[in-house]
Amino acid sequence: MLYGQIEDLIEDMEIDIALLGFVVNMYDSRKGYVATSSLDAWNSIGDPAVLAVVPELKDQREAVRVKKPLLVHAPYGDQADAMRTVARRISA
Repeated sequence: MLYGQIEDLIEDMEIDIALLGFVVNMYDSRKGYVATSSLDAWNSIGDPAVLAVVPELKDQREAVRVKKPLLVHAPYGDQADAMRTVARRISA
């Protein structure tokens, strides 16, 4: 659905958008079928690929609450690792 919306926007606006990939944020498979099937659908697109899956953890919510970037608030957490993975993949 999201990819289709992006394609429609490109077509309707007659613009070029570089699609580097998808970042799935605040993912928690315990949220059920909608969460897991959405991730499966994004993975099945293939190109652009899913660059990273950022798990839903307290670090991101806390960083927002204290108004600090995630990599400053919790630089060694799983979410920070996922963000570094995204940075490496899009800069390569």
